[in-house]
Amino acid sequence: MSRRRKKKRVPVALPIASMGDIAFLLIIFFLVCSESIKDKSNLPIELPTSEFVETPKATVVAYIAIDESGQINFDGSIVDSAKDVEWGVRALLTNTVSDDQRHVQFKCDKSQPKEVFQPVLKAIAEAGGIIEAVGEPKE
Repeated sequence: MSRRRKKKRVPVALPIASMGDIAFLLIIFFLVCSESIKDKSNLPIELPTSEFVETPKATVVAYIAIDESGQINFDGSIVDSAKDVEWGVRALLTNTVSDDQRHVQFKCDKSQPKEVFQPVLKAIAEAGGIIEAVGEPKE
């Protein structure tokens, strides 16, 4: 009896030169198709006026607004309490490295008393956010 010899398998070369191109095209595709974070609250908020209003120069991570009825909005969604704001901001800031990535925009209707907006400001600060309060310039 004769034994059959096993054929040696020839390794197949995979063309990996185009893999980098495909990866970069996918990254570009998802960047173009994704929706960047914008202020989604669209609430009719009457902002307070001040002589010291400046336009923010840093990138904003989250948008928090309190409307005239006292409802707290976190990136366009209504939340129940300041503690929810704290946990939401904390979750967004978990992987941040620099202070430029920690800015949180805060809007509050001018009719709201201090007791309504102060816990929200404290929650943002405790979560590690840098507060950017929005107001109208005084004429």
